[in-house]
Amino acid sequence: MKRIAFILLAALPASAFAQSVLLGKNLVDKGTRAADVRGFAGEPAQLDRIDGDEFSPSMEIWTYRYEDKVVSLWLVDGAVVKAAEQRSASAGGASAGRSVKAH
Repeated sequence: MKRIAFILLAALPASAFAQSVLLGKNLVDKGTRAADVRGFAGEPAQLDRIDGDEFSPSMEIWTYRYEDKVVSLWLVDGAVVKAAEQRSASAGGASAGRSVKAH
């Protein structure tokens, strides 16, 4: 499972990674707590959990889908450690799953 996450992470273009991303009108960056993200952005459209082991901690990948972009947040120990944004005209299409509306 960790290899899958690593492959997915490596497959994203380097330009998709950002120091911070906007979720609605709120800036999310490294260190933002999970509770704060849920407070202003709600539940993610997709939540993937990766179990940890003796060499690495468990991780969650939260995905939010907007009309013009998809935002992915990697969380370890309840805080954001990486954020990625992928712009797409069809990010909020019917096949993309639940869309998140800006607050």
